[in-house]
Amino acid sequence: MGESARTPNDAAEPLLDAISLFEDLGIGYALVGGVGAMYYGRVRPTEDLDFVAVVGHGDVLSRNAEVMRKHRFDPSCTWKLYHESGVEVDLWKDEFADGIVARAVEFEAAGRKIRVAEVHDLIAMKLRAGRVQDDYDISEILKGTAVDDEVVRAKVTTEQFGHYLAVKQRI
Repeated sequence: MGESARTPNDAAEPLLDAISLFEDLGIGYALVGGVGAMYYGRVRPTEDLDFVAVVGHGDVLSRNAEVMRKHRFDPSCTWKLYHESGVEVDLWKDEFADGIVARAVEFEAAGRKIRVAEVHDLIAMKLRAGRVQDDYDISEILKGTAVDDEVVRAKVTTEQFGHYLAVKQRI
């Protein structure tokens, strides 16, 4: 199956494998990106999975090649995870990673508890990334979830907050 022919269900197995990997190794994580935004009401298709993990996760992964193989990830790379299904798992570098992980909320899906970034942290990450698809994700999140503008303001630069307000005004 080609990259463009993937469906959201194709990511379910790598998602659960990534969560199991993090749990087995005691790596704190939060689901972010397009799939994380789906928890808050976003509907844009995405072809990869995005996580933020606690500082030092790369060292833990590099010391545990067998555990990575057990969960069907190629152990040759620890800054991005390559699942045997072909789905890529991005591990975002964010200076606020430990706090994002600490504030993550849990939800249940597929019989598993999954940690997703708290909505204000997710919006702040999307503002820091500053990509076109992030504006769409933010607008979809705002349509489906209560967001405290002052909490967002405290997590981003003045310029990023101005951009957030512009996105919000277009809804």
